[in-house]
Formats: sequence, C-alpha cells, structure tokens
Amino acid sequence: MWYLKFLFCVLIDGFDFTIGRFLWAVPLASELIGTVFAYCMFGERALWYLVEIIDISEQIDGFLPTASLIALAARNDEKREEG
Repeated sequence: MWYLKFLFCVLIDGFDFTIGRFLWAVPLASELIGTVFAYCMFGERALWYLVEIIDISEQIDGFLPTASLIALAARNDEKREEG
C-alpha cells in the first residue's frame, strides 16, 4: 500500500516540477492541493508540504520533491515501529 502512496507522491512532485506552476491563476493553489492530498495519505506529517509556500515565484519549489520526502519519512517511521 505504501508503494502506491509513494507513486502518487512522485506524480504530484512531477506535476509540480513540470507544468503545475504554470496552470494556476492563484500561485499557492498547487501547494494547497498537494498539502490536502498528502494530509489524506500521511496525516499531520504532510503539513511540511506547506514549506513550499515560501517560494512565491513558483519557480524554485518544484525542484524540492516535498511529497516524496514526506512519503519516505512516513515509511521510515513505519519500519521503525515494526521493530
């Protein structure tokens, strides 16, 4: 199940990196939508996605795969809890 979540996060980051920053009339829309999707999958940890709001130009934050990093951190915590 985690792999599907990770794949979805990679797709979110790929969209943000390629055309996501050009499609929105509201500059913060992609961050808010990405945060909602990540929150649904990973809970409060996904609020780190909001760090991308710092870049108001929408040009730099695409290079930071935030959703994928959140997914990797969630998997790391799951493995740690398993023992």
